Amino acid sequence: MRLEETYQEFKGKADFYLIYLKEAHASDGRRPSRSVKIEQHKTLAERKKAATGCVADLNLTMPLLIDDMKNTVGDAFNGHPDRLFILSPDGTVAYRGDRGPW
Repeated sequence: MRLEETYQEFKGKADFYLIYLKEAHASDGRRPSRSVKIEQHKTLAERKKAATGCVADLNLTMPLLIDDMKNTVGDAFNGHPDRLFILSPDGTVAYRGDRGPW
């Protein structure tokens, strides 16, 4: 996986965080995933469980952050379905990737 490889290569030069957002294709939503069967989280505990399962299934070792139940980060950064941001040391957005995972 390129994300993990990139993290391993540059983790000494930059801080990396995976931020887990609400389910884009929840099994109980209007566009369910065919391969992942996760209902939309109703509590932060459910979101944490799904997030840790995702990281384990994908063998990711980078630090994991979890968006709150108001989806503050996902809404602020338009993070669905996937999005990569690089922030400058002063906190400004230095790079904003296109919607992914393409």
